[in-house]
Amino acid sequence: MGPARYILLAHSLTYHMLTNMASSRDRSLRRMDRLPENPALRRLVARLYRTHLDARDQCLLDFRFAAAPTQAMLDACLERCDIEAMGAHKSLLLAYARREHPELAFSAYAGPRIDGLIRFFHFANTKTLAHFSRIGKALTAAGIPVLLFKGAAMRALRPELPRPMGDADILIPAERMGEATRIGEELGYLHCREESKHAVDFHTESESAVDVHHSIFDPDRDYAAFHAGLFARATPVRAFGVDVSLPCREDLCFLVMANLTKNLREHTSLHSIFFSLEDCVWLQREAPLDWDIVRADAVASGHEVETCLAAAFMNAAVPGLFPQPEALFPKLGGIEDFCNQVIFDEDYFLPRQKACQAIRVVELKNRPWHHGSRILKFLLLKRLRGVPTFVRWYLAHKRGIVTHAF
Repeated sequence: MGPARYILLAHSLTYHMLTNMASSRDRSLRRMDRLPENPALRRLVARLYRTHLDARDQCLLDFRFAAAPTQAMLDACLERCDIEAMGAHKSLLLAYARREHPELAFSAYAGPRIDGLIRFFHFANTKTLAHFSRIGKALTAAGIPVLLFKGAAMRALRPELPRPMGDADILIPAERMGEATRIGEELGYLHCREESKHAVDFHTESESAVDVHHSIFDPDRDYAAFHAGLFARATPVRAFGVDVSLPCREDLCFLVMANLTKNLREHTSLHSIFFSLEDCVWLQREAPLDWDIVRADAVASGHEVETCLAAAFMNAAVPGLFPQPEALFPKLGGIEDFCNQVIFDEDYFLPRQKACQAIRVVELKNRPWHHGSRILKFLLLKRLRGVPTFVRWYLAHKRGIVTHAF
């Protein structure tokens, strides 16, 4: 290769590098336009977006939620998003698009695989819903009202579209919980009520079945009015052979948002990010939501800030999906403390928790002071993590603003 060709190659590489940098910068600027005005929430959402969504994910979301997807958009998405590498949960969104837009031609490679996902999740759902049908019929036969929510409720609303669903979630009146537990036991199901403050997890030895909730959230406050509102606005339907109540669209949307925030904070079921977006887009497809109901749910359950985070995060992924947090809650306080709490958990509490959980008994026995002090520090952080003053001080120390932390 002569000098001239080296020069041409260098110019070509430089051009592509600068083009990619400009494209990346443009994407970042477009994403910044989607972020909320509050500085603390803006920083947190940008951070969570970078952590949980990459350029390939955004390409998938842009295609899936386009107002009028085209063949060119699909081809570009399939070229960018290898369905084998992307995984079943994300690729299922393409299967939904294939059902909704039969005019779009999927490749000979992607088409059969995407169709196979529908069949796979259909049979996976069938097993879970069979457990729900058995337990639900027994509960309603005993006169216990059942409110179906989360994934099973969305499956009831969109029966032709299966989805990832580890179990079915239902809400019943708190005063009927003892009776419902006995019914589940008599049907032969196991449960671990002591592991949850708000639900009984019915399961077999090999698979999950139904989470029977007496509270949507951990009972750290009185949720009676919130639960009563969910039942009052719900619609009686027959779903999977059981007479249940389905929450209204606004309540379902709020519950999706609350669950998304929980998963983002606790690093649980992160694939649900994509189905949270899918569900909230679909719930608004036929008609706008009554945001007064969503706001009322947030206030009644004490989840105003969590709702703001969910709205801001989902708007960063799908622009215009929700009103911006400033519109939902114009005078809301406590956002900075909440954002500090999430960053504290992300950077310090959850990593320390994971490290302590990995300590083996033999390691603790061989080095009791070393590992014991680590566990004690974790327990102290766990006790203090809900104190905003401590969290602010701890973060300031880690940033070098103050000194003398343990």
